[in-house]
Amino acid sequence: MADRIIEVLTPATSFDLMTLDEAKLLMGLSVNDPNEDQQLQLFIDINSQTVMRLCNRIFAREEVREEWRELNGGHRIFPSHWPIHPADLESVESPAGTVLDPSNYELEEESGKIEIFSSVAWTEPVVVTYWGGYRLPDGCPKPLKQACSLLNVQSKLMAQLGTIAGIRQLRHKQATVGFHDPLKIIEAAMGGHGSPTQMAVMTLLNKYMRIEV
Repeated sequence: MADRIIEVLTPATSFDLMTLDEAKLLMGLSVNDPNEDQQLQLFIDINSQTVMRLCNRIFAREEVREEWRELNGGHRIFPSHWPIHPADLESVESPAGTVLDPSNYELEEESGKIEIFSSVAWTEPVVVTYWGGYRLPDGCPKPLKQACSLLNVQSKLMAQLGTIAGIRQLRHKQATVGFHDPLKIIEAAMGGHGSPTQMAVMTLLNKYMRIEV
């Protein structure tokens, strides 16, 4: 595994994968009802960060400087933030202090991969300065929004437990109202290993995970 130092030069101002209105629509809530806005915004903040942690990467667009060593003769490097558009690749230095002409390497935008055109490997340390990531929340891929929404639903179900904990059934005259066992709600909301929700989230995220190489 290569040794890499990541320095964020210009951090993102928002890491939310979706807007409040998007979250409401996906949960079947009215966009005109503000009663749950504060709670739902907290869910978005937490679950956007959770998705990024699960994927081992930052999705928000940031300006980054990365330095690589111990590449073991490899011809490819994979920056931590992607996608990277050609206009957002500020400089590639190999070694540090020697800026390469773009004709000496190739950028794959979607994955962020940078490959050197040479019979020899990179001259270390390699330093890349660039802007990478998505313009959140509007530019966020829809599968990531869906994963965040599934986690929002879980969070909502968990938050509701406090209002019914310990209650099984209420009776008034001839009317009877029954409540599910809170433990059953937890089971439905969180599930165990291999639960439908967990499997759905991880399936959505598989393509977007960063694996260190």
